[in-house]
Amino acid sequence: MLERLLRREGLAIAVGTVLLYTSVYFFERGYCTRLNIPLDYIEISIPTIANDIMYSLFLIFPIAVISMVIMIAGERNEYKGQYAFSPFYCWLVYTVVLFYFMEHTWGNAFTSFFLGGLFFMQLPLPEKATERSPHWTGYYSSFIRFTMALFLVCTTFIIYGNSFAANTSFNTYNQNGKKYALLKVYGENAFMQEVVNGKRVSEITYFNAKNMTGMILTGN
Repeated sequence: MLERLLRREGLAIAVGTVLLYTSVYFFERGYCTRLNIPLDYIEISIPTIANDIMYSLFLIFPIAVISMVIMIAGERNEYKGQYAFSPFYCWLVYTVVLFYFMEHTWGNAFTSFFLGGLFFMQLPLPEKATERSPHWTGYYSSFIRFTMALFLVCTTFIIYGNSFAANTSFNTYNQNGKKYALLKVYGENAFMQEVVNGKRVSEITYFNAKNMTGMILTGN
């Protein structure tokens, strides 16, 4: 499926663009959900895309590289012997890497294993069937796999954005004797939390960019 898609450059670019914006948007949804930032304020801009891609490399790079090495080795050995389990090894890689960034609970372990299974379904599995299947079956199969891929991307990046927000540190600002942690900026909208006794309060404080004039950056 992936090889046929890449042969059509225009379609590949279109699908790649959709996946890029989809992954960034759902990363932001996960991030904002964790910090109680209203989802209606999410804006996808060039800086947002650049930052999210940079953050997501820690998740995407090990999965992509390790899975590619495993599948290339399996193909070179015609998926014989232990190499017959190459797609399953990729399933485990996805599960372990995703679970590493999540809170280590049994529920999250099951979720990462389930998403690893969806990743397994996207891999180019060796074809053993010799009979030609009906034309409509190919379209149906492609639709199902595309739907699973879209669900996989959305869910994975929501989880990763949520986990990233839980583990990140924020720049703090002083204004009128109060300290604020800057959570997120969308255009002219800045979302902060007041820091009291070294801890962030649960309430979100909204600032327009103009209201931040005179604020002093104090670091993390």
